[in-house]
Amino acid sequence: MGNCLVMDPSGDVEVKTAILSVADKSGLVDFARGLRSFGVSLLATGGTYTSLKEAGVDVRSLGEAMGLSEALSGRVKTLHSSLFAGILAKRDDPGHMRELAAMGVTPIEMVVCNFYPFEKVSKDPGATEEGVVENIDIGGPSMVRASTKNHLYVTVVPSPRAYPEVLEEMAKKRGRVGIGLRRRLAVEAFATTSSYDAAIYNELRRRFSPEDRFPARFVLSATKRQDARYGENPDQRAAIYSVDGARGMTEWKQLSGDSMSFNNYLDVGSAYDIVEGFEDRPTAATVKHGQISGFAFAPTIARAYELAHASDPEADFGGTVVLNRQVDAAAAQLIGKNAGRADASVYTEILIAPGYEEAAVEALKAKQTKKIRLILAEERPDYGYDLRELEGAILLQEPADYRRRLDRASLTFPTKAKPDQTTLLKLLAAWEVVRRVQSNGIVVADGTAGGADISEFWTLGVASFRKRSGAVKIALDNAGGRARGAVCASDGFFPFRDNVDLLGRAGVRAVIQPGGSISDDDVVGAADEHGIAMAMTHTRAFKH
Repeated sequence: MGNCLVMDPSGDVEVKTAILSVADKSGLVDFARGLRSFGVSLLATGGTYTSLKEAGVDVRSLGEAMGLSEALSGRVKTLHSSLFAGILAKRDDPGHMRELAAMGVTPIEMVVCNFYPFEKVSKDPGATEEGVVENIDIGGPSMVRASTKNHLYVTVVPSPRAYPEVLEEMAKKRGRVGIGLRRRLAVEAFATTSSYDAAIYNELRRRFSPEDRFPARFVLSATKRQDARYGENPDQRAAIYSVDGARGMTEWKQLSGDSMSFNNYLDVGSAYDIVEGFEDRPTAATVKHGQISGFAFAPTIARAYELAHASDPEADFGGTVVLNRQVDAAAAQLIGKNAGRADASVYTEILIAPGYEEAAVEALKAKQTKKIRLILAEERPDYGYDLRELEGAILLQEPADYRRRLDRASLTFPTKAKPDQTTLLKLLAAWEVVRRVQSNGIVVADGTAGGADISEFWTLGVASFRKRSGAVKIALDNAGGRARGAVCASDGFFPFRDNVDLLGRAGVRAVIQPGGSISDDDVVGAADEHGIAMAMTHTRAFKH
């Protein structure tokens, strides 16, 4: 074959021969026809060859053209030295080219390849171990890696997304592909093989070592969904990614409003799971900058929102509302109205719910809140880790399970005053809320009895601060006179009696807290002085 160098001084490579071997056949026929229009000789494997042949595309079987034999019932199709020599040969190395000629191998200038649908198969609840393993592609990633390594001479096309750009490039350059595009496609190809390997690793680890929650190597792959206009501040660049193989908030549908920003995603992600664990009753939360400003449950979702918003109406301006029921017309009429101020509106930026009545959507769009982002959160995210990246380190923990309630049998009541049944139910509800508050977390709340349960529950003051007494002061300040007769929950123990003195003077009647401080005796003594009933959980509920 002699010297088959097809790269000009500009770095452009003429594409004479292309291999096509794809599992995802979207756009394949049109792309192949485009390549043929530039005189490219097409070689294809198995199902790809059949699809192209049936569509009338001029294509040859890779196996027949290169004399490759299949083995092991098709497990070996492309794993042959002659094929990989055609991909990996350095075109400006005379020794490589003489060796290709001696082998009778035609150089390959383009590899179009994507892989068996491993992720799709592994997500199927009925997938067997054999089915999952058989969908681990070997030949495809090998060809892609080879062509990527040799990108100085070979164009790799790892996704149908690249088809239009490749054809446009070849149209501009008369059948050639420039070094710039080859490099970019090489980077994308290695991202493709890396994410594919990550999916295999994580699925096999889940199946074969389910008890190993924190392995020696943690592998994460994510796909960009969108660029953000900027990050938390205008001088920060940002983008939004979704974790591969997991359901997440990027899959939720946006029904109205401007596109989501980096901060919007932060708000949505911080707010969503606040109402988790209250599926048995209509529940609402108002959230600002990731912090709960109000929380309530009630017989209807409209009433729940009304109570949650009343907790701290001013804090809700520009905030997020999350509901665990379909938004009906009654709730839509309330959202965006400032409690106690009939002539004013409060700007709600984001509303998250599992469903919307059509009339509710129209009512919300028609308000001053017409730019409100309505998020339809139909499916619960299923990613199994709480992951945080800080200063080049990744911190992993199991996510908080808000569906698992406190075991009442673990409670002790060290004070002289004991909570009655209704008060105890309020304390337990307040504990569930404070679990969702950033530490140091304090919740002041109240509710109304409804038989053996409480029919309505709402927060009066929610606060976190760098010291617990500061959080108590903020929560009480927000509650004002409503604190008299209310209950309080603390996510950590009270280090000193001053916290209880503040609550007692405000008229709080009962407290739930972990206990465990060296000052517990003083704290209990202070509660007795104020006639406060205290429950100790003996477990803390920090959220940093």
